[in-house]
Amino acid sequence: MKTEHTKEEKAAYFKGLREQWNAAKVHAGNGRKAEIEAIIMNHGMKVSNTGFLFDKLQMEAQGLDGLPYLDTKTFKGWKENGFKVMKGQKSTLSGITWIGIYKEDDEIKSSYAIPKEYHLFHKSQVEAV
Repeated sequence: MKTEHTKEEKAAYFKGLREQWNAAKVHAGNGRKAEIEAIIMNHGMKVSNTGFLFDKLQMEAQGLDGLPYLDTKTFKGWKENGFKVMKGQKSTLSGITWIGIYKEDDEIKSSYAIPKEYHLFHKSQVEAV
């Protein structure tokens, strides 16, 4: 059954995601930018610095080793790479992607982006199929 949320609950949820994203941006600006850019370039990733650091900060807080996008993936991402999430494992990491919204009402056009959270599993939570 799908849960219905009020407009205020949705606004609070999106505000929380934006605050988390902005916190990662601040960390990226505090001396980690060069480090992040080097890692991304060395591994040929096509990801944003902030997105990378957003995931990396969560991994560090939980004491997990590895790199985002290489050692963390969605349930589907691991499956596509020949792994399965071990029974009983729960996602403890998340990422944020931005979804563009374009509206056109009569003669008024507007566009904005909303954050969407996705859940990740660490390499320690999966096994080869």
